[in-house]
Amino acid sequence: MKKIRLGKSELMVSQVGFGGIPITRVSQQEAEKCIHRCLEHGINYIDTATGYGDSEEKIGKAIKGRRDGLVIASKAPPTDARFMAESIDKSLKRMQIETIDLYQFHCIKDRQGLQKCIELMPVMEKAKSQGKIRHIGITIHGVDIIKPIVETGLFETAMIALNFIVREPLESAVPAAVKHDVGIIAMKPMAGGHIADASLAFKFFNGMDNVVPLVGIEKPEEIDQIAATIEEDEKPDERELAKMDRIRSESGDQFCRRCEYCMPCPHGVQIFPITIYESLVKRLPVEKVTDESWKKMMKTVENCTDCGRCEQKCPYDLKIREILAHSAGLYENLISK
Repeated sequence: MKKIRLGKSELMVSQVGFGGIPITRVSQQEAEKCIHRCLEHGINYIDTATGYGDSEEKIGKAIKGRRDGLVIASKAPPTDARFMAESIDKSLKRMQIETIDLYQFHCIKDRQGLQKCIELMPVMEKAKSQGKIRHIGITIHGVDIIKPIVETGLFETAMIALNFIVREPLESAVPAAVKHDVGIIAMKPMAGGHIADASLAFKFFNGMDNVVPLVGIEKPEEIDQIAATIEEDEKPDERELAKMDRIRSESGDQFCRRCEYCMPCPHGVQIFPITIYESLVKRLPVEKVTDESWKKMMKTVENCTDCGRCEQKCPYDLKIREILAHSAGLYENLISK
């Protein structure tokens, strides 16, 4: 797999990177199989975070003795100076490495969050001078704030949500990043599982030499098709573009990306996977979406007190309470037939 330059960081990374969330759901042995298969395909960029459960530990064990040539990235939210400094140290310890190639401020969604990053930049610069990190980036949840962030010139990379459903960043944010030589990392290339066709999802990125999409896998074989699609480097044909447009039109903008930042609900509402219920209904047999497990989950919607905490935590500003009510209504309609 060919390498591309990740903006002014000058890091040379594979055309697709490894995202560290899904391996939290599998054993250490399975996680290592996934990571090693990615390395076999020439993937050298590995991204994780302090908030991704045991992801850093699993990655650390998987890359032991294989560190050379890899670009390791992690991140932490800009809570305060002490937390940021401690997070960097903990990331190093968990992954058993001496330096993290790219450390990022995590989950910034507005100007208030940006200001917090600016205030904590000295912490990152100090870690950089100490050799703990090499480059400084930012991860952004929200479209409108991307352009102002990259235009500050403070960050070497920016991770954004980008896929053929969420294309808005291509209009002005990505061009701004290119202008300011900020490397773009694309999270949610499959829209948090909303896009079922992996080949189609990653074909969308072919030809974007300034964007590195991340792939999260739980089984080694899942990377094979994606790597083949990336390595073929063929742009979508007219039929595939039409399919992308159709899926985008059907999806609208109020769809769950499955990040689960809304969880847990203080009142016990099983927010996820109820938020993706409608998409599951479209793809699965009725008996699969009306069984006893769904009966129990839908029952929890009755616990909602309308406090709105889930919506405050959602980085995509989804109207979660409306989605929950709609999903519950859809379920009731299905079981009544």
